[in-house]
Parts: sequence; structure tokens; C-alpha cells
Amino acid sequence: MTVHTYDDTLRAFDWLQPGQVFVMTTGDNPRPVLRRLQSDRPRQFEWGILEDGPARYRVEIRRRAADEPRAVSEYLGWDHQRLSAILDEVSRLVRKEACQDAARSFAEFACGLNWHINAEETTLFPAFEQTIGIVDGPTTVLREEHRLIRRWMDEVSAALNDPTAAERAITGLEEILSEHNIKEEQVLYPMTDGALAGGRERDDLVNRIQVT
Repeated sequence: MTVHTYDDTLRAFDWLQPGQVFVMTTGDNPRPVLRRLQSDRPRQFEWGILEDGPARYRVEIRRRAADEPRAVSEYLGWDHQRLSAILDEVSRLVRKEACQDAARSFAEFACGLNWHINAEETTLFPAFEQTIGIVDGPTTVLREEHRLIRRWMDEVSAALNDPTAAERAITGLEEILSEHNIKEEQVLYPMTDGALAGGRERDDLVNRIQVT
């Protein structure tokens, strides 16, 4: 839905049942609205970017099932699943040779994954390095993998008019993403959550990641 005021967003959110989502469409950067929503509905939502301006912004907002402190593992793990579902849809459309639809879905995927990578590199990784005290460690490997992932994203984007080439590129992207996500979900995220002093610190970090 297109929203014109913060009250529109709040009303739309309050109609949601746990697990339901709505897509907020606006011509303005949504981050100030999301910061207010964090204050007015703390710990109650997740969000993922679908389109990041400059003319239009689209944000998927999902109501959480429980009003309790979040962890990095929960939030970024959810975003992995959200992005994986979009990439699955791109693959399905490519197999149907629906190139224009595949390109639109892939644009949403690329927007979301680029945001996810930026949020990790600008907010999560520095927090991990400061809290754990390890700089030349897991984050170094993950940053290099981010560069490879973005190359594969470019390969997919360039191939979307050729279903055969696009399928090969998507397979390559899926393979590196699968290995990368396992490292994050089984090592980096739990280490970060475990090093923070309780639910409030973990939730504060998730808030900072959300509005990156």
C-alpha cells in the first residue's frame, strides 16, 4: 500500500496479525518512519527492503509473533529466508522464460541482498569485531565472499534475457550463497548474540541493523 503519513503506516501495521506482512510504498526515504515505528512498536516487526529509491521506496514489514527482544540470528536469518524465497521465484520465472517478470523479481532480490550486505559490513561486522576482539577472522572471509556474491549477482543480471545462461548464473549464485549463509547462521550470528550482554543489547544491535 502507498502511505502518505506516519499514521497510515501505524494503522496498517496494527491491522496485521502475527506473521502477516504489508508492503509500504513511499516517495520518501522510509528510515525515519521505521525509527519511529521502532519506538512506538518496539520488538514487534521485521522489515526488508524491496526498492530503495530515489524515486520510490518499497519496504516489506512483517509483524513478529512475540513481543520480546530479538537476536541477530533471528533477524538476519529471517532475511536470508526472505531473500531465498525471492531468488526461488526468479528461478521459476526464468524456467518459464518470463524474462521481464524475472528481471523485476531479481531487482527486488538484488536490492534486498545489497542492503543486507551493506548492513552487515557497516553495522554488524564492526560490532562483532569490537565485542569479540577479532578483526582478522571470520569477517575478513565473509567480506571477500560478499565481493564474490556481488559478482555472481552481476552475472545473473546480465543473463536474464537468456534463460539458459540465467539458469547457470543463478545456480552459481545459489551455491555460494548457501555456503556463505551457513557460515553466518552457524558461526557469526550466534557468536555475536552470545557475546552481547543479554537481550536488550542484542535487540539494540538489531535496531541499528534495521535502519542501516
